[in-house]
Amino acid sequence: MTVRKRLPLAGLAMAASAVLAVTVSTAGSAAAAAPAADPDGAHCVIDLDDLAQESLCFETEDEATAYVDAQAALIVLEVYDWVGLNTDGPYAYFYGDSPCTATTGDVDYAIPSLYQLTYNIANPDGVSMNDSISSLITHEQCDVRLSDWVNNNPDGPRSGWIDHCTNLNGSGQGDCPTVLNWNNRASSFQLS
Repeated sequence: MTVRKRLPLAGLAMAASAVLAVTVSTAGSAAAAAPAADPDGAHCVIDLDDLAQESLCFETEDEATAYVDAQAALIVLEVYDWVGLNTDGPYAYFYGDSPCTATTGDVDYAIPSLYQLTYNIANPDGVSMNDSISSLITHEQCDVRLSDWVNNNPDGPRSGWIDHCTNLNGSGQGDCPTVLNWNNRASSFQLS
C-alpha cells in the first residue's frame, strides 16, 4: 500500500504561485522578443537612427510593427511605391527613437540618399527607394520634405513640408498639397 502525503492548502497555493510566476515570466519574455527578419518578406522597416542599416523585411505587417515595438521605437514615416498608400506594392516604415518636434524649423531625422535603400532586400530587381515614392503618411508630429537631389541639397528642388499624401503627382487633389509633381522623384528627405 502506497501512502501519499497531502500538501497543506498553503503549500498548494505556493506551488501554484511559483508555476504562475514562471509562466508569466516566460510569456513576458516571448512577447518582448523581436520577430526574425524574412529576406522574402514584403513588409520592411528602416531605422532612422542607424543609417548604415539596410531595410529589414518581414512576412507580415504585424511582424514588422512588432519588430519596431521590440526596439522601443516609433514609426514616424510610411512610404509607398504605389499611389493610395497601397500595400499591394512595395512599401516601408521608417522608425526612430522619438517623435518629431512640433515645428518644422529644425530637422529631426534625415535620409541623405535613398539609392542604397530597397523596399525588399530579397527582390531580384533590387527595387531602390530612389525615385520611387508615390504616396506617404507621417506620424508622431512629423512632416516630411522631399529632395530631388541626394544629401537634401538646398540648391536642388525640394518639396514643401508634407504631412500625408496619397498621390504625389502635385495635383492638390484629396489630401495632398498643391506642389510640384513629386511622384517617383525623391532622392533624399528630411523629417521635422
